[in-house]
Amino acid sequence: MARLHRFPSMARCFSWLAGACLLVLAAGPASAATQHTVVVLPPSGDNVAPEVLQAAGELLKDHLMSTGAYQAVTPPSLPPGGMEASPAVAAKLAAELGAEQAVALRITHFGSSARVRINAYAAGTGQLVYWDSLVISGGPEELDVVIQRLVHAMVTGKPVRDAAEIDTVTDKEGQQLKRRAANKAFGLHLFTLLPFNSADGQFTAIPGGGIFWLYDARSWMADIALDLGGREDHAFYDIAIGAYYPFLREDFTPYLGGVVRLAAMQLGGDGAGGFSLQPTLGILLGRLSSVHLRAELGYFINTFGERETTTVDNPAPSKHYGHGASLNIGLGF
Repeated sequence: MARLHRFPSMARCFSWLAGACLLVLAAGPASAATQHTVVVLPPSGDNVAPEVLQAAGELLKDHLMSTGAYQAVTPPSLPPGGMEASPAVAAKLAAELGAEQAVALRITHFGSSARVRINAYAAGTGQLVYWDSLVISGGPEELDVVIQRLVHAMVTGKPVRDAAEIDTVTDKEGQQLKRRAANKAFGLHLFTLLPFNSADGQFTAIPGGGIFWLYDARSWMADIALDLGGREDHAFYDIAIGAYYPFLREDFTPYLGGVVRLAAMQLGGDGAGGFSLQPTLGILLGRLSSVHLRAELGYFINTFGERETTTVDNPAPSKHYGHGASLNIGLGF
């Protein structure tokens, strides 16, 4: 006790824990008093064996009871079958057995998958107070997991897609989502840069070439390119990523997009490197063929500046941000 007096925060902690335990013990009878009685109707189904339906009914009853929120009872004389009980029949059975709700399970088997649906009807009125469903592909052995998740969703009021726990993820949810395949093409292109605002103040066309990989995803296109070129004291090399919107879905289509380059350029000065942005307008011929031809007109804008060559007459050279037109023609296959 002396130690507790020396550490009052620890004493408060023990007091808080003792109070919490008392609250939990006091809440036990209250939670039992708030249990809802429900009637578990015989499960129905399509293309499902009677033995599976019977087992599903027992699983549903067990999971309802294990939540502590429900007391589950079953009607005495209705065997599992293919016909689903109507809301009126469900409401009447619930009222006769003194239950608040009637819970019905239906399994629809199709191909290698099945949809499991749960409905809850109010006694007397037959009003649908809860419903949700889940598709499974793991066979009857996955029913236990799916019914547990459906019951958990009903208790919490969440949609079943948001009610998954570590042990209730279905095989179907664990599968990778299917993706549409994009057409891919490798190609070569030739182009010319026509830069303005060069570091040497001269206008010099710079020829170049490179390789590209084009990906056509139908509603949009993208490419990756590696380029280099040069002429006299003007040179550049870069890696570029472009994205484009094609206006047509036919063999010939114009497109509009943009290119981002990570480039190193020397335009008559000391050279510089960085990102270059280029809006682009182009045409693509042979989009539906194994060989296509593309032509583009763009305008590049460098986000980096290149200083003039330092000389005795120019000890503090100024910086020039290059920009200009880009002409490109490529062949993909």
